[in-house]
Amino acid sequence: MARSTLTKRIEFSASHRYFNAEWDEERNRQVFGPCFQEHGHNYLLEVTLGGRVDPVTGMIINLYDLKQIVTDVLEEFDHKHLNFDMPYFERLVPTPENLALVLWRKFRERPETRDIASIRLCEGENLWAELQQPNGPASRDNAEPAEALLTRRYALTVRRNTDASHEETWPLALDVTVRGPIDPVTGRVMNIAALDERVREQVLDHLTDTNVSQHPDLAARPATLSTLAKILWPRLLDVADARLERLRLTDHHGLTLDYSE
Repeated sequence: MARSTLTKRIEFSASHRYFNAEWDEERNRQVFGPCFQEHGHNYLLEVTLGGRVDPVTGMIINLYDLKQIVTDVLEEFDHKHLNFDMPYFERLVPTPENLALVLWRKFRERPETRDIASIRLCEGENLWAELQQPNGPASRDNAEPAEALLTRRYALTVRRNTDASHEETWPLALDVTVRGPIDPVTGRVMNIAALDERVREQVLDHLTDTNVSQHPDLAARPATLSTLAKILWPRLLDVADARLERLRLTDHHGLTLDYSE
């Protein structure tokens, strides 16, 4: 019988602050920056289930039932202050990584969603965390993943030659994905400010508004998403306390390239 995946997307809102109760205010501000202040988000949650397709219904799970389960789980979190209203964050910093982990546990408690394949939690349009079911024969028995993925989106505008005599502006979205364990102290896979600085120094300041067709690494090759990604990868390979997992480039025509080495 065929196995497949089914994803349900739903929005909810919550407020929070990044705060470690064992640190003083100065240390919290130093480590967490602007996220130390109270603020809110319109989150987008994507829950993906894996399973066998029922030959009669053609579904993994009844779509109405899945929507009701996700709505029931999120009702506890919607329009709440995660630090003050949620007991899960008495000792956990409510980062997207930790919130995704808490939600993973909630769905694993439900027999209908125990075979969860992944969770993606978007904290706005430019930052999201993802948990994936571990691979291997015993994966269904694993309570939770050992690592998380964290993706940050950046806007990059370069120029390229379309032929020998014409040049065009080439606006791109660059998604940088890193993988690593969630730090129990900070609740993060890595320091976002450090990632932002790395991308700014190695990519944005270096390439913005330049003609990538004239980049020495391209030589005589055409400026495509794949050749550009090959230039970017070594510049971002050393991302401090996490591993570079994937680069995704999307152009203004909606063409998307995923790249990893």
